[in-house]
Amino acid sequence: MQNRQGKPESCYDHPRFYELAFAFRDIPREVEVIERTIALHARREVKQFLNLACGPSPHMITLSRRNLEFQGLDISPAMLQYSRQKAGDAGIHALFHQQSMVDFRLDRPVDYVFIALGDWYVRSSLELKQHLCAVAEALRPGGLFLLDWCIQFEPATMFKPEGDAWEMKDADAAVQCRVVMKPFNHPEQLFEERLDITVRANEGSFDLSSHSVKRAVYPQEFLELITSMGQFEFIGWWNNWNLDDPLTESTENIFRPITLLRRVA
Repeated sequence: MQNRQGKPESCYDHPRFYELAFAFRDIPREVEVIERTIALHARREVKQFLNLACGPSPHMITLSRRNLEFQGLDISPAMLQYSRQKAGDAGIHALFHQQSMVDFRLDRPVDYVFIALGDWYVRSSLELKQHLCAVAEALRPGGLFLLDWCIQFEPATMFKPEGDAWEMKDADAAVQCRVVMKPFNHPEQLFEERLDITVRANEGSFDLSSHSVKRAVYPQEFLELITSMGQFEFIGWWNNWNLDDPLTESTENIFRPITLLRRVA
């Protein structure tokens, strides 16, 4: 599909195909890991779960079936409408908020905050600190903050120029996907992330595309910022969603690392 200027429409305006593009994830396993972090590291009962940049909310149904009350926050109206419809179809009570993750505010705090698949949309050091302050404000003492693939453990200069490509399909559609990350402002640690999706579906074949600018956040600066803020306790970071595989100086082939913080009193 193309807009009036002849350019591909945004991937974020087509939640069904965006969700299919990332359907390679093992959602039940990821929810099991989330539950394990709660059992091992939470210092309070966890009931309310907030997914920042929730998109099509792929974890929502599984989490809700594990008795966690789901809330999703996203800036995209199309993604939120899709998630609301999904919740309604599944008979799930869920809350959704159309806000920026940088400076969001909730009426009531939650017990767990989660960002999936590198969807950490901060573009400067100021936005990073604003975001962490917003999370601290939204999270009850003893609650947890899990970041999936957000900390940059390898230099941005190691991004592959050709990016990563993959295909997914279901009964009604097939998608060819490519993500390319390109650093363009080294002093500010900025990189562009471009997502292209070619869709072949009953309604025809068309291209979708979107891009975002993100600030690379490196491990030691992250730890220093967390320490200076005094609002979070660093619990640990692990490779590929495996709590039995902590990241160390000898870790190789880092893929989908997760980082866990706990809100202090």
